[in-house]
Amino acid sequence: MRVGHGFDVHRFSEGDHIVIAGVTIPFCKGIEAHSDGDVVIHAVCDALLGACALGDIGKHFPDSDPTFKDCDSRFFLRKIQKLISDNGYKLVNLDCTVVCEKPKVGPYVELMNQNLATDLDASLAQVNVKATTTEMLGFTGREEGIAAFAVVSLVPIDE
Repeated sequence: MRVGHGFDVHRFSEGDHIVIAGVTIPFCKGIEAHSDGDVVIHAVCDALLGACALGDIGKHFPDSDPTFKDCDSRFFLRKIQKLISDNGYKLVNLDCTVVCEKPKVGPYVELMNQNLATDLDASLAQVNVKATTTEMLGFTGREEGIAAFAVVSLVPIDE
């Protein structure tokens, strides 16, 4: 079994929505990022790559490459899923925590789980997204940005 951990953070900017786990959420702010700034998918990508010792999302999709400007992060996730599979591994489970005061994530968790399961060729029973606040402490508490943590476990495909 292989285990990987991922973390991502993005600053809020002007805008009217954010994207979390492929779900567009109406919000009074946007995300400052080269791609769509999907913190959950970026954290999941890093966790998957870390579990297979394949670097990080920046190595595979650098923000210096204009190809990825405003890119849908689900594209990254599907590419990394294929890379993990090509390296002989499959997902056992994914657990992800979104950290923010606002927007409220709960109403969107089911759709987030569905998007991740679809892109990872997994069942809903293998994927979990949840949210928490920092009780108004730190940059997320001051509503300056959003963060996400992800942990994955992988096993060889033939198991």
